[in-house]
Parts: sequence; structure tokens; C-alpha cells
Amino acid sequence: MNKLSVIILAMLLMSSCVSSMKFQELSALNDKYFSDQMDAEEKLGKAAGERDDCINEMEALKAKINSLEAEKAKLLVSKQQMESLVEEYKTLNDELFSSKKNILNEANSNQKMLANKLALKEKELDAISVAQEALDAKLKAREKELDLLEEKNQSQSARIKELEDNLKEKDEALKTLKSNISNALKGFSSEDIKVEEKNGNLYVSLSEKLLFSSGSFAIDEKGKDAIAKLGQVLSKQEEFKIVVEGHTDNVPYNGSGVIIDNWDLSVKRATSVVRILTNEGGVLPQNVSASGRGEFLSLNENITTEEKAKNRRTEIILSPKLDKIMNILNN
Repeated sequence: MNKLSVIILAMLLMSSCVSSMKFQELSALNDKYFSDQMDAEEKLGKAAGERDDCINEMEALKAKINSLEAEKAKLLVSKQQMESLVEEYKTLNDELFSSKKNILNEANSNQKMLANKLALKEKELDAISVAQEALDAKLKAREKELDLLEEKNQSQSARIKELEDNLKEKDEALKTLKSNISNALKGFSSEDIKVEEKNGNLYVSLSEKLLFSSGSFAIDEKGKDAIAKLGQVLSKQEEFKIVVEGHTDNVPYNGSGVIIDNWDLSVKRATSVVRILTNEGGVLPQNVSASGRGEFLSLNENITTEEKAKNRRTEIILSPKLDKIMNILNN
């Protein structure tokens, strides 16, 4: 194409009959042809490139189609397997549905039974709740009682302690009095005077031989001395009650005068001792009393002479005053 243009151009140049204007037109036309040729070549190159791209893309599409065909075959197999599984699942679902229905029926039945049981339990719980409230009320009342009992117990413990202290004090006082009496009567025979503690009381036993002649209630001098010394000790004891008891043996009284019998003799002997205790010993009259027991409170069987001599005695019984203790007990 280029060669043709050059030839044409040369011929035109050699031709003298061609005008300048014509030349210019031809030259412009030649340029246009040349430019169109370049565009055509460029488009041809692009078209060739596009063709190659299309060929490559077509090859890729063929490969993808082949891959899709293979995947389609696999999917068909999977579809068949899935259809088989679907059938199995349908069968299983039918079985499960039937089982579910049975279970639901059983569950409904059980639910009704449980609801009935629950209603019964609720009634039982209501009854238990009522009983619990009653028990709580009783418990509170019992707690109040226990509190009161505890207060009472503490009060009683204090009273018991006070009582024990008083009893201990009385016991100590009794021991001290016994010691003082024994010391005051040291010069007398143990056969004539005996001092012993019995049942919380102190007994001072004076023999008939020390105090009286047979059948008499007049006290001998030796006896007066003993009773006066005893009275000096007892006059300092305001916490003891003093009882003087006269005792005889069982031999009937055969004397004359103011004495009627052994009982009368025992009373008069006790009264004689009381007079000396108060008049010479200094014992307050309001703290002492006299009584006669006759032969009715003997120490033995009153058979032998020795037994009868032991029964003929005068006992001075010293008892601790229990006013404080009785007040504690009464309170």
C-alpha cells in the first residue's frame, strides 16, 4: 500500500500537467489512506489479541464445563444418596411421630396423675403448714416457759446457794458450840455428861446420878455447877433453840407428895434444869422450853440395872433456828 502511494506520488510529480492543487488533494488523500491503514492495522492487532483471549477463555470455559460435568455427576450420586436418606428419614420420622404420639399420650396421662398427686401433696403441705404454725406457736410458748424456768432456775440456784451457805453456817456454829460445851464441861465424867451431834441437832445428856437423887427433882450441887457452866455457854448462842427433856426408866413411881408418876417426875426434873439455866446460867427464858417424856423415849429395853440407869437422864437438845432457811424455802 505504501509502495503504491509512493509510485502514485512520483508519477504525479513527474507529470507537469498536474496542477498544484490537485497534488495537494492527492497528498491529503494519501495521508488519509496512510492513517486509515495504520488504524486498520492497529485494529487488526487488537482483534488478533481479542481472538487469542477468546480462544483462551473458551479453553478455560471448556475446562470449567468439564469440571462442572464431573461435579454434576457427583451431585447426581449425592442426590440419589440423599433421596435414599430422605426415604429413610421419612420412615424414621413416621416411626418417631408414632412414638412421640404414644409418649405424649403417656406423658399426658402421667401429667394428669402427677397433677392429682401434686394436688394431694399441696393439701398435705397446707395441713403441714397449719401444723407447723401451731408447732411454732407452741415452740414460742415453750421458749417463753423455758425463759421463765431459766429465770426461776437462776433464782432457785441463788436460793439454794443461800440455803447451802446458811446450812454450812449452822453446821459450823453447831460444831463450834459442841466444842465450847465440851471445853466448859471438861471436869465432869463422860459417864455423867455426853455431848453428841444427831440429825443436825446437838444433844447434851446429863445422867440422873449427876443431877438428882432417886425419885427427886431437886438438883444436887454438882449438877447445879454443871448446868450453870453449860448455861454460860448457851447464853451466848442466840441462833439455837433449847429444849430440856426429862426421861425416866420404866419402874413405876411409888413416892408420895406432889409427884404423881414418871411422866410428872420427868417434867419437873426438866423444869428444874430450865430454872438453873435461866437464873444462874443467864439463858434467856424465851429461848428455852421444858418437856417430860417419862419412860416413853428410852434408849434401850429397860431390862438390866445398867440399861435403866442410862434411861434415867435429862437431855438438853440444841437445835439451830431455821427461820432464815424457812424464809428461803417459803420464798
